[in-house]
Amino acid sequence: MTGRVEYLRDFRPINNGGNVTFGNNANGIIRGYGVLTTGNFSIQKVAYVEGLKHNVISVGQLCKAGHRVEFDNEYCYIMKSNRSTCLIKSKSEGTMYPLDVSLIIEKTQLCSLSKAVTEFSWLWHHKLAHLNFKYINTLVTRELVLGLLILKFSNDSLCPACECGK
Repeated sequence: MTGRVEYLRDFRPINNGGNVTFGNNANGIIRGYGVLTTGNFSIQKVAYVEGLKHNVISVGQLCKAGHRVEFDNEYCYIMKSNRSTCLIKSKSEGTMYPLDVSLIIEKTQLCSLSKAVTEFSWLWHHKLAHLNFKYINTLVTRELVLGLLILKFSNDSLCPACECGK
């Protein structure tokens, strides 16, 4: 969970997301979900909670997503399940292990991401038999295709094959 919507990619607002009770008995409302990503590492379904002042992570959610989480006296390590790669190493503060979100959001390369999204859009346009981008976005938002990333698909030019077909 995070209180900073700007950390999230592919944010999807929701109505009636429920409440979260904080340690001081105050409440925050879940306003939607998004993805926290570096490009190589992603945490899916991160809740944006209005009023949350600290980022909170579910170790169980990470483990279910196929990651391994380990702690020692100084650090929390989030690794691939086979321990081959350390994805995030976050320093402890006393007995707490806060996730340093800057380790994730500062690594995102927006220019590369933009170019990759455009290429990815065209790739799926071709794979789905030249399906209209509006319908590809419907497939994404309703999660009807396994393996299709949660991105906003768009086109900035005409597909030559579609143009000839019309």
